This record gives sequence, C-alpha cells and structure tokens, in this order.
Amino acid sequence: MGTGLLASGCAALTADDGRESAERVAAALTAGSVEDLGFGAVAGPFAQQQYEEATAGLGEATASVEVTTVEDTGQEDRREATLAWSWDLPGTDRDWAYDAVLPLVRSAGGEWVPEWSPGVVRPGLEEGEALRARTVAADRGDILGADGETLVTERPIRRVGIDRSQLDGAEPAAAARRLAAAVDIDADAYAEAVEQAGPEAFVEAVPLRLEDFRELDAQQMDAVPGLLVVEDELPLAPSRGFAADLLGAVAPATAEDLEASGGDLATGALVGRGGLQEQFDDRLGGTPGVVVEEVVPGADGGPASAGEPLFEVPAQAGEPVTVSLDRGLQATAEELLTGIESPSAIVAIRPSTGEVVASANGPGSEGYSTALLGQYAPGSTFKVVTALSMLREGDTPGTEVQCPPSTTAAGVQVDNVESYPPEFTGTITLTEAIAHSCNTAFVDQHERVSQAELAAAAGSLGIGAETDLGLPVFTGAVPAEEEPAQHAAAMFGQGRTLVSPLAMANLTASVAAGELVTPRLVTTEGLLDDAATTGPGPAEPLTGPEAEQLRTMMRAVVSSGHLEVLQELEPDTAIGKTGTAEFGDEDPPRTHSWVIAEHEDLAVAVFVEDGGLGSITGGPLMRDFLAAASAARTG
Repeated sequence: MGTGLLASGCAALTADDGRESAERVAAALTAGSVEDLGFGAVAGPFAQQQYEEATAGLGEATASVEVTTVEDTGQEDRREATLAWSWDLPGTDRDWAYDAVLPLVRSAGGEWVPEWSPGVVRPGLEEGEALRARTVAADRGDILGADGETLVTERPIRRVGIDRSQLDGAEPAAAARRLAAAVDIDADAYAEAVEQAGPEAFVEAVPLRLEDFRELDAQQMDAVPGLLVVEDELPLAPSRGFAADLLGAVAPATAEDLEASGGDLATGALVGRGGLQEQFDDRLGGTPGVVVEEVVPGADGGPASAGEPLFEVPAQAGEPVTVSLDRGLQATAEELLTGIESPSAIVAIRPSTGEVVASANGPGSEGYSTALLGQYAPGSTFKVVTALSMLREGDTPGTEVQCPPSTTAAGVQVDNVESYPPEFTGTITLTEAIAHSCNTAFVDQHERVSQAELAAAAGSLGIGAETDLGLPVFTGAVPAEEEPAQHAAAMFGQGRTLVSPLAMANLTASVAAGELVTPRLVTTEGLLDDAATTGPGPAEPLTGPEAEQLRTMMRAVVSSGHLEVLQELEPDTAIGKTGTAEFGDEDPPRTHSWVIAEHEDLAVAVFVEDGGLGSITGGPLMRDFLAAASAARTG
C-alpha cells in the first residue's frame, strides 16, 4: 500500500506514536463520517461508501469508538491500534461492544497512516459483507378471564393481499379493486396502495380470522390476479367483537408510534389499540429481542444469507393480565343484544366481590362502550335512591304515601304512565309505590327530600364514586344543587341526573351486599394503584338495615310488580326495578329502557336506548341472562 497523509481538511498529521492518528479515525467513526480522512491508497470517500454499506443494516444504531491501545507489531514501520466499539442498538438497553484492529503504517515522512478495510468496522468483515440488526418480536402476554380461562391469545389468521410480482401483466389497480370487493374494504384506498407499491411488493388488504376467511366467496377470490394468502397468528379474543371495547386490539405500530417510542419499537411491532391492550401494553407486549448478524452475499447472484449471530439479546415474553370477565356470561350477554338496533348494554357484577363478570354492548353501540361510558337518565330505576332518601327521613317499606294519577311539582305536571294500574292509586305503601313505579308518589317528596340529600343517597349507592377499573368509566353524576323543577324531575330519575349501565349494576350490587360495593375488573395483583382503585367513601355510608329495606321493596317488584317475569328463575328470590327514562322533545316523548336486578350473587343492569318501557323490553333480556347464568352455575 502506498503512503499518504491522514488529512482533515488540508492539515497534515504531525509525527507521533500513532495514537493521535488512531484517535482521529475513532472520532470520525463515532461521527459516522470518514470521508474527509485519508487511508493511504484508499480515499476517504471510498472508505465512507464501504462504511455505509457495512452498517446500513444496523438502522438507527449509533456507535461510540475509542482507542484503547496502540501496540508494536514487531515490524518497525507497523503498529496496531485497538478500537473499542460500542453500538447503541434500538430496542434494547444492552450495548453491542467488541474490539477491532486499525492497522497503522509509518510513511516516509514519519507520520502514522491508518489502513482501511471493512475489518476496521468489525473483525472478519470482508468487502461486500455487511452487518444487520433485526428485531425479534416478543410473545405477547394473554388476557385471562375468570377462573384463568384464556380470553385473548394467539389465534390463526390469514393475511390477504396482492403480490405484485405475480400479477402476470394484469393491471395492479384492477386486481386491487377485485380483491377489495371480495373482502369488503375501501377499493379506492387499496387500489392506490397497490399502484404505489414496488414491483416485488406484497400489499396486504386485510388480516382475517380463520373463520371469516373461510366464509369468503372462493370463486370470487380465485378470480383475483396476484392473490396471495399468508398464514399468520394474531392475539385475538374468542370471537369477533367479543368485549371489543374492553379488551381492545393489537395492530402494527404506525410511523407515529415508532417516532414516539424513541427507538424502542421496530417496524412491524404490534402495539395495543384501545381497551386493556393499550392500557397495559408495556406488560402484555414484553420486550423485543435484537440479533446482529453478518450478511454474506449469495453465490452466483443469489439472495444474501445471514451467518451466525454476532450479538443477541433474547426477547422477553409479555406477561398476562387477568380480569374478572366470565367468558360464558359475556358471550351470553352479547348474544342477547345481537338483534337490538339501538345502543344497548348489559353489565353484571358479583355483589360478594365487586367483580365485573360481563360488560357487553349491542351492535347498535357501533363500538362505543355504552356499558361503561354511556350517560343516560336512569328513569324509575333511580326511585331506589329516592326510597333510600325517604328511609333516612324515617319512612319504612310499610309507610303510606299518596299516589295520585297526576301531580304538579314546581309548576310542572307529572303523570303516571298510561299503563299504571288504577288499583294502586290513592293511598298505598312505599313498597307498592316501588313495585308499580308510581311517579307522582316520589315527585311529591321533592319538598321533603332536598337535592343535597338525594345526591348523598346516590353517593351511598356508588353513583359518582371515584374508582379505577383500569379503563375509563362513568359512574354517574347527580348535582348537589338544582332548581325546583329540575329537583322534582330528579326524584324519579329525570332531569340532569345521569348514570351508566355500570353505575346501575353497581347500585344493585350494593343493595344486595348491604354495603357500598367497589367494582373490580383487573384482578392481577399490583397492576392498579390500591389508593386509586377506591376513592374516598360516601359521606353517609349505606347501612345494613337500609339495604335490607331496599331489598324488601325491590323484591316486591318481582313478586307483584313489573318484573313478574323474573319469578321464572330458580330459586325465585330475585329483586329488581324497572325504569323508563324520557328523552327528546317529541310528544309523546321517546324513552330509554332500564332494568336492574339481582339473583344468586349476580347484580345486573340491562339498558336499551330508545327501547320503550323497561319491563317490556328489558324484562325478557334480564330473565334470559339470569336464567343462562343459573344454568351455567348448576350445569
């Protein structure tokens, strides 16, 4: 090799023992730019080209290079500098460290000139060979339900798309539109993606569950030019739509995800989208591994192959998250709601533990969590709260109240529903007022029970309570102060009083348990902050005697009132309350349907938006759900 100057700009190196020359190379390698240096017979730009070709496969990795020693070789004009390389690789906290040798040759002028070869980057690296870092995906943790039953795990899918290399002259956009029609996706967007892809690219149209793939029209699929179906697996729930709002989903990381991760995510990584998958993505996702390997060109122009790993950080599998959902009860609730076109929900809680065992939304909710986040007037189900306020004024289930067909409160006329039984007008007991849902009896308490007292009673039953389920929830809102007309409306669950199906299921659970129940969903220890899981208790806690009297009145709703349909359950011990909440400006007004009930340690709320009378719409749904739960328990 001829001699030359190690130059930075136009400055020549001064004579030294070789360390200064080696340190200049180390600094340039750390900066990733050696093109301004001279390496004897090898020009800096050529060395830069080889450096970039050798390290391009390391992606966003950055190197730190230091000179540790400069040693004699036994030859007067040759020395060797040891370069300590340390690579900061994306996706791992461990650095890849090794030593490489930089040969130094003394020129005729006495300067030490470095010699370049790919081996300076990595010992043994030859011209044309390169380094490549690839991410090894971690196995994602499962989501487990009640009794440890698997809810979300790796399940088979089929990735359906167009392989442009197999189009055989067919028009890419036309093929894409055929496939889009077959799998029911946006044809324009997919056609554009296929047109813009490279000639060898596979452009995925959609990942499909195995059962959904099998339902495709085989003849229509076979007619798609360039069709490619790739077998794969993806973390999925037992069926499409199963607790989708609650469990969430996984999807490939977007460009925004990759940027926000600061290098922790690699292209193709799966991330949680919504629900528990997103909330506990770090735990479920685990830690991806990294492998650095030497890529060797293939023989006779064939594909390159990777040699033995040079560095490896094993992937750490994600850990499971356990929740209280009962797979069978959840599936039952979803099936019962299948035919309901408007938003709807069923929520079930075990009073003995507070565990949420079902949280289902009907198809009319269109992906929104009506069960956990819906905000609706509770209608007559709120009379349980008003009854508690009356108990605190000294009433009992046997206290006589007046139930006129119509009354006026704060200048607003309030009537009982047209179907109200006339034999239960006039003087009736508080229990009968609950059982037959006399609006006027409760509205007429508006001067006796203040809005603040009503709000306090609601808080005693968990409405508006602070709680952490691991997901956003709405537990209700009852204003502590109201104008007279709004206060009168609140007495029977109208006005500005708002609840969710979760809130009403928890109210029912609290009545059944005899104390305020705190709902629980995530049961894995340590995932939720205990202090955040349960907020401060109500100012006036629910007492056992109060709950017993409420149960007496709610039992009458089943034994002689609007929920006689629940007498079909075994044993015949159910308690409950129906509700019909008016909304809108139409005359007559449209109504939401509510039913709350408890049977055999299962407190349930059934809600149907724009569902008419609670007893007519919600009653059969409640009966069927509780009957299925009883059958599952005894079977």
